[in-house]
Amino acid sequence: MTTEIRISDYSVSEDTDLRTLGFSIGNKKVITPTRALNTNTFFRETKIHTALASLNELYFTLDEDSLKNINEKPAASKAKNKAAHKSNVQSDYKPTLCLLQFKNKDISPRYPTTDEIDILINTAYSFSDITPIPSIPKIARALDVENFDEFIAYLNACYTAITVRNKKPIIGYIPATVSLFTKKIIDFYVDHGINAYYIDFDGTLITTHATALNALKVQLKKRGYEENNFLHYVNVSYGKSINDQEVLSARDLLGFGHGLDSLGGVHMGPKRNPEYYEWLKAHKDLKRNTNRLLNRQDYGYYRVDLLGDQITRMIPKDAPVQQNDIISAPESRQTRAVKIVNLHQQCVESTVLRAMVNENPENTLGYFRSKQNVLENDVKLLSKTSHS
Repeated sequence: MTTEIRISDYSVSEDTDLRTLGFSIGNKKVITPTRALNTNTFFRETKIHTALASLNELYFTLDEDSLKNINEKPAASKAKNKAAHKSNVQSDYKPTLCLLQFKNKDISPRYPTTDEIDILINTAYSFSDITPIPSIPKIARALDVENFDEFIAYLNACYTAITVRNKKPIIGYIPATVSLFTKKIIDFYVDHGINAYYIDFDGTLITTHATALNALKVQLKKRGYEENNFLHYVNVSYGKSINDQEVLSARDLLGFGHGLDSLGGVHMGPKRNPEYYEWLKAHKDLKRNTNRLLNRQDYGYYRVDLLGDQITRMIPKDAPVQQNDIISAPESRQTRAVKIVNLHQQCVESTVLRAMVNENPENTLGYFRSKQNVLENDVKLLSKTSHS
């Protein structure tokens, strides 16, 4: 029974936790740091050079009704299969993680039932090359010492469902939570032979979870897994993009400097009540504020509507979209094009960081500090001396 991945070619920087490693899924090699592809925003003609990414990420949010539909209704099942196939083709058949989020419709959060777990696991297993345990963010936001054992029971139920007929590695789900729970989750996974994990930051900054992230690393080291683990991360925020600021720091990219290996997408749904979002729409121009273009040269996310003529210089010449897709396209196409350019630039930057681990391991901190929009406090948190 396969649950663990076999790490090779491990190297780590001297002054930050930026690292590079490799492993194989089937006959396909994964090399980190990497930015996982999210092809759901791609145009039909979009192509990302195959050397720029090692993984593909599918993400579905499912509730009790959609689970019932894909289990019982051929049309719903066919639609999911079609979406997965399209993503595989557009990613050039990269190894795929099909991350599932369970989000029940009731206001009060609940765990999926045994039958719902079976459907979730069947879906994740069918569309993945390394099977993820589904996330339950509504539950994870309310974890405490009184209910934490129920969370571990959920992880165990998912593990048991996967291993009924498993021929693939497993990637464990870790919510952004406190240090105590993070360590216990790591113990559960290591005890079950699982050394690949994805951290769901649930729309928060990495820096707000510095203590839990350090606890995770310490626990892995205690268990003999310091260099024998893979960390994917999703739903990470780079700041409040709804704000009117012209530029925000690309703090999502700094995750690599914290020792995270693979950056996934942002797939957040609403977390607050509808009245809040109505208020927000009345006071903020959400579309303009959130439509931001990444400049990897200075680690800034710039509001597209404020760029003016400099936008032609900021769109890279090797971008997988036409300049007119951003400069003069209708709003919906422009928004998609910006997301594609950002993903492409994140892919390019991950390869730059990968090379740096091997070529300049003693000054990765200096590299991050050289980026104009990286905040000095964030640089300090990257330094190994800040958490040694």
